[in-house]
Amino acid sequence: MRKAIFSLQAGLVLVGVGVTFFLAGQAGGVAAAYGGLVALANTWMLGRRVQRAGHAVADNAQYGMITLYISAVARFVFILVALAVGMGVLKLAPLPLVATFVGAQAAFMVASLRMSSR
Repeated sequence: MRKAIFSLQAGLVLVGVGVTFFLAGQAGGVAAAYGGLVALANTWMLGRRVQRAGHAVADNAQYGMITLYISAVARFVFILVALAVGMGVLKLAPLPLVATFVGAQAAFMVASLRMSSR
């Protein structure tokens, strides 16, 4: 299930990057790729933490829950820092960066909801 969501998200990022390259040129495409990669890294981190928490729950449910909370904070901080570096340090175009990030995150949410309802 997670691989299908990640693949869908990656495909959407590729489409977004391609469209942005076509419409805004190389600078916009690079910014879009950066935003998409931040979203994909976030999804990968979530998958790893959920897997670890699942194993930890077998031994100690409280530890598994703490692991998930720490993961949520770490991923939030990662996203803030990565987007700040992209726009502030690397001077990437904000609109394609944020648009691709938001699109990939929206795809993750929609795909997750659809798969959980099955």
